[in-house]
Amino acid sequence: MSMFQIGLSGLKSTQTALEVTSNNISNSSTSGFKTGSTEFAAVYNGGQRGGVKVADIKEDFTKPGDLVRTDKDLDMAITGKGFFVIAANGREAYTQAGQFGLNDQLYITNSNGAKLQGYGVDDAAEPNIVPGVLTDLKIEGSNIPAQSSDLLNFSGNFSSASDVIPYPAAPDSFDPTNGSAYNFSQSTELYDSLGNSHVLTQYYNHTGANQWQTMYFVDGQPLTAAQLGLPGSATVGSQDVSVDGANVSAGVVTMTFDTDGQMLPLDGTFTPGAVADSNSTDPYNMRRVQLTFSPLDADGNPNGAGDVSLTIDMKQSTQFGSGFAMYTNDANGYTSGEFNGVTVDDDGKLYATFTNGESKLQGQLVLATFANVDGLEQGDNTVWYGTSESGSPLYTTADNGTVGQLLSGQYMASNVNISDQLVDLISFQQNYQANAKTISTASDMMQVLFNAV
Repeated sequence: MSMFQIGLSGLKSTQTALEVTSNNISNSSTSGFKTGSTEFAAVYNGGQRGGVKVADIKEDFTKPGDLVRTDKDLDMAITGKGFFVIAANGREAYTQAGQFGLNDQLYITNSNGAKLQGYGVDDAAEPNIVPGVLTDLKIEGSNIPAQSSDLLNFSGNFSSASDVIPYPAAPDSFDPTNGSAYNFSQSTELYDSLGNSHVLTQYYNHTGANQWQTMYFVDGQPLTAAQLGLPGSATVGSQDVSVDGANVSAGVVTMTFDTDGQMLPLDGTFTPGAVADSNSTDPYNMRRVQLTFSPLDADGNPNGAGDVSLTIDMKQSTQFGSGFAMYTNDANGYTSGEFNGVTVDDDGKLYATFTNGESKLQGQLVLATFANVDGLEQGDNTVWYGTSESGSPLYTTADNGTVGQLLSGQYMASNVNISDQLVDLISFQQNYQANAKTISTASDMMQVLFNAV
């Protein structure tokens, strides 16, 4: 091959390298962009020197870009392996550019309108992820209605070292405003079917060795024995209570503990079946108290909501010599709320959030990996497409050890190092000039030959 062709191959190859470097520099601020590098290979035609060619242009998928914090929940970064899966122009594409938002239909999209893909949820009241089928991720933005409280998980330690304080006998009555009349009290916020808030207060008296008695007040009014239900053959007692200067009858529930400090079944005659009774699991629901009351307004009149039927689950309550301590005081139920945003967990689960503090599962984004990322096909808008060389995508969820960690509130910037690119630019420029010089020299030599003829 002539020196002209060898020099020309050098010019063409170096021009390609300059284009790659220029492209890197121009995308130094592009989210999710991966630095390209040019690989050269020598050419020999039948053993004769043939110059150089561009063997491949590879992108650096191993070096992470800087994390840019935005505190926007739908800006996400993958710190390591994996790509976000998006639907772009009817074709599945993959990207590490993690700047997403909600469009006017509440689909999660990037700035080019491509929809983020993931697993959807079923129609259950408490939604569950439906794995295996990719779908456009969408947020249900309708307001959330109020939910009446129907379960209170309540457990604590009732100090065995506390004083014994029996209930007063008639004509005296229990006075909840007298702090010396009981050992311990605890309040819990409840909600009725209209979302109105109510306060349940429990008063605990240490009435004997390993024995405690409890009364229940809602918005300052005691619940009667008829409003309390116990499991099995357990019975509810009664006690006179002073409320606003008048005596009323309140229901009383008796709790007992064994010598190891574990709460016993409320029905003292209960005999377990094949499964052993346990305070930690309560397999027969023998440590539950049922409350039923009609919600009232501030003036003591019915407020229009339905009756509240609340189960108090007291398993795991103990009586040790240490002080009073709450383990759990968690009631369900909530007032109505308006949609106010989206949050993303580390494993990619998406939740709609509401002004009442509640959240609702909406789906879970997936990440894709490939056997050969260098075989991916580049596309516009910082995306890649699968090819036969890359292999089929393998879908997985974040935070499972096979892909990078998912971070919300930030995105991955370009991994271009400007200093390196400027050095390469100078190097390729010199290379281009040198190849041009070989052509110029060959031209001079040809001119000498022609002049000699």
